[in-house]
Amino acid sequence: MIRKMRNKKLLFSSLAGLFVLVMINSCGKTAEKPVKASGEDAFHLTDTAHAVWENPKITEFKAFIAQLDSSDITTVTKATEKYKAIFTGQPALLCDSAFVVFQALYDSVEIHLSFKHQSDTTNYEPLLYEDQAAVPKALKDYRKNLTSNGFKLSASEGVTYIEQDRNFIAKNFYNLVSPVMKDYLSEIQLENRQGFAMDGTITISPRLLVDRNVWYEKFIAVNPGFVFISNCKDYKKAYLTYLLCGYEKTSVYSNRQTGDLSDFYVNAYNYLLSKYADSQTTKNISPYYDALKQKQAAEAQSILKDYQIKGMIYSLK
Repeated sequence: MIRKMRNKKLLFSSLAGLFVLVMINSCGKTAEKPVKASGEDAFHLTDTAHAVWENPKITEFKAFIAQLDSSDITTVTKATEKYKAIFTGQPALLCDSAFVVFQALYDSVEIHLSFKHQSDTTNYEPLLYEDQAAVPKALKDYRKNLTSNGFKLSASEGVTYIEQDRNFIAKNFYNLVSPVMKDYLSEIQLENRQGFAMDGTITISPRLLVDRNVWYEKFIAVNPGFVFISNCKDYKKAYLTYLLCGYEKTSVYSNRQTGDLSDFYVNAYNYLLSKYADSQTTKNISPYYDALKQKQAAEAQSILKDYQIKGMIYSLK
């Protein structure tokens, strides 16, 4: 993982894999692996002797991926075209399993690009200015190369970094993967566009923070065998952590000494209780919110400790 730079990416993403990277990389990322999505297993074929065989098309795609150079940005485009050539017209679950293979490569290329970008002394900030007239052609070509190969340039706290362009995924994969995979990728794309935090402060609204918590809760409940279910559980755990504990400069308290709550979290909790009264997220938040309102700090901390022990939230210490 890329430590400092990766933590900044939480400020803008999500996703998938690497907002996917920020929240998950700051807390520990679960490896992505194919999981049986229904009664049909698109990744393996099983004969009557219970021997497991890899689908030949997956084998072909993995072999192609294995010979690519993950330090070369054009690798993503090459893998995308090969994916289309092999899996166009194939069952959606097979396409989902192949996308897991692609995403692993995509993540690897991103890491290589990010390390290289970090060590580059070029000033890329002009690419982020509104006035692009004076931007050198070399910088514009750099951005064009990123865009055409599935990446984009972003910035946080005056530091530029490279991240995956989820619009590239939408354009090239949405028409091949299953509806469930599309729903998941669309959510990652939306979160990437909306961002999450900047300079240590949550930038999305209290309602959006609540909506994201409940979205993952419902998605996981309906799709327990989804191939990226581990990622979904990581996102859910991270969002619930921030909903309960705050995030850096966005504190649960307006005054910790007096126990007064911040407007952000009062609005978030009240919205949760009114809109999603029957959700599991509400059941988790309610006793904690009650303790906070009654200024029972010890009880509130006890609830958080219990949730940490149960693996429901991350420890932020």
